[in-house]
Amino acid sequence: MLSRLMRMLPDLVPLTLYCVFIFIQSQLPAPFEMPDVSHFDKLLHFGAYGVMAVLFYRTYLAGWPQAMKRTLIWASAISTALYGLSDEIHQYFVPQRSADLLDWLADALGGAVGALIYQRLFDATRNNRMFDRPPR
Repeated sequence: MLSRLMRMLPDLVPLTLYCVFIFIQSQLPAPFEMPDVSHFDKLLHFGAYGVMAVLFYRTYLAGWPQAMKRTLIWASAISTALYGLSDEIHQYFVPQRSADLLDWLADALGGAVGALIYQRLFDATRNNRMFDRPPR
């Protein structure tokens, strides 16, 4: 158990810091004026939670290197979606913020797409190295 945690630690630290950053940012009033692009905030949610899914994927891969690819993708996407849901619930209680189902949908989709794209890129680059085996 301790050795698994030690393997995960280099990836767990950035993931934790990123989650704390999202939480702090959610605690504050809207940070800036949004451009006049329809649903621009949803694109921000999609991108931010796509990055979070990559961090979850890397952390899970470090802890369970023999896990199947689809398991890592699902675990990362679900973890990201759950964090996004908790963030929306948190924003419900923050003055000048609101919970939005579409924001959560953008979080969940961003997480799923981010994990999938990262896995595909990771797999492609890892196959080019002879000494590494890609995860199943």
